[in-house]
Amino acid sequence: MNDILAQVATKTESNKNAGNAILYECVKIIMSIEDSSGIRVLAINILGRFLSNRDNNVRYVALNMLMKAISVDDQAVQSHRATILECVKDSDASIRKRALELVYLLVNGTNVKPLTKELIDYLHVSDQDFKGDLTEKICSIVEK
Repeated sequence: MNDILAQVATKTESNKNAGNAILYECVKIIMSIEDSSGIRVLAINILGRFLSNRDNNVRYVALNMLMKAISVDDQAVQSHRATILECVKDSDASIRKRALELVYLLVNGTNVKPLTKELIDYLHVSDQDFKGDLTEKICSIVEK
């Protein structure tokens, strides 16, 4: 089954909604299989590509799936940290909030300083509506 899932994941084009839907279902199946660590990285990389999509719905779904994936494979999700941080600066409020929650989950002893610095730097230029959420998460990260 892993071979078939890998083929679907690598050969499906993601430039149309139908392809994205197939890839999303493939990722869901991969993430539900307990013993599939090698193919799980492929699934998380697909989600990372979804974060660069212009469609807000695709990015939001990817952020949700990555929040679930972090408990299964933290390192694979960490590799998309820069793209996730860019989502914190997104113009869509729901994407910003979901990305901020994911950044909070990504914080660990080795990346706490650079992530906090990025968030503090963004605090200076962020929308007034978002400053409260951002400040709250920065304080939680420092406390953590």
